[in-house]
Amino acid sequence: MAGVDPSNLVGLLNELEDGGLIVRTRDRADRRRGVIELSPKGRRTLDRVDRALRSVDDEVLAALGEGERTELNTLLARAADGAAASCGEPADDSC
Repeated sequence: MAGVDPSNLVGLLNELEDGGLIVRTRDRADRRRGVIELSPKGRRTLDRVDRALRSVDDEVLAALGEGERTELNTLLARAADGAAASCGEPADDSC
């Protein structure tokens, strides 16, 4: 994950593993490489979160038609990509 401090990432992975949401193993071909997979509990949790997010989208965006929702999502993705690109600039410490 670009832009994430390795120690923060390890802490997050530890919490997810402690919660039974992921399973960490070593790659058999390269023991230095860790493999992270969703556990069955993690899959169920992610599915539940996805359903909740869709429900919120439906509630908040109820006044928009399907085409308008698609256009909004496209514009928001472009804005996020632009923000992420500007965070990659060495002179920009605001990210």
